[in-house]
Amino acid sequence: MTLVVAYCTDDICFMVGDTLVTHQHFELKGDLGPINGEYHSLKIQILNGALAVAFAGDFDAAYSAVQALKSHLYTNPNIDPVIWLSQQEGLSGCEFLVLVNQKEKRLFLVRNDELFECRRAYIGSADDYKRYTVLRKEYAGPDERQVVAADGKQLRLPVTDGEKEFDIVSDAMEALSRDLVGKKYQLVGAVSGFVTRVADARTSKELEYLQSVEISSQPWEPAGGYSVLADNTDTRGLGIYFRAGGRGFVFPVCGTPPCVPSGADSLSAFIQEAHDRWGMKLVGGTWP
Repeated sequence: MTLVVAYCTDDICFMVGDTLVTHQHFELKGDLGPINGEYHSLKIQILNGALAVAFAGDFDAAYSAVQALKSHLYTNPNIDPVIWLSQQEGLSGCEFLVLVNQKEKRLFLVRNDELFECRRAYIGSADDYKRYTVLRKEYAGPDERQVVAADGKQLRLPVTDGEKEFDIVSDAMEALSRDLVGKKYQLVGAVSGFVTRVADARTSKELEYLQSVEISSQPWEPAGGYSVLADNTDTRGLGIYFRAGGRGFVFPVCGTPPCVPSGADSLSAFIQEAHDRWGMKLVGGTWP
């Protein structure tokens, strides 16, 4: 099952989603604690800088439809992706969120051959969406953000309502995925709480996967944690590498399979492997 939450205004557009496809048990190398969900996928696929598609429901049917859409866009970039998805057969068990980031930011929900334009929307588990709403907290971050302009000047700009909403949604989705770890009938989840976050970037103005670094919070495991690295070039995708476990996973956009375990024994080797096998240019937090 799935939960993807989306938001779209003139100021910002984003989607945040889990990665769990099944809930089989596996353990990271050298890690005594189980991670629920051997089979994971990017449920938010950035097809180009102006288009991202999230899916829920029948995984095989929905994922195949997104792969087909990407291929059709390559040969005919002028097709309307929302109309195209709504007209495909065999998707009655699927839901899609389509984020269009052009001169006007737009969000669409495609379900049962119908489409709806939305400002806020979700797809996936209704029960876990209720849990997510309970876990939402008031924004507690700074009221200003510091940016560096193209000329090198440092500017302080107010944090917009949309940026605050992005933080609120991200925090609640991470809390939800961690809250559900180990539950017998887990339907929504992510590896170690890692959720997929997609937003229109302030610098590039394109839809991008966001990077993150999680450090260990346990004093007996100071070298723990993981890094989520992103490729926002034409190849696109994510990678997650666990520092203590020495284990990584690569998520190429529209890849087959959608999640590939890495045999790299270091973060630098992991980045190189992603480049050699898929042409990906993973960028993100590193450690010595």
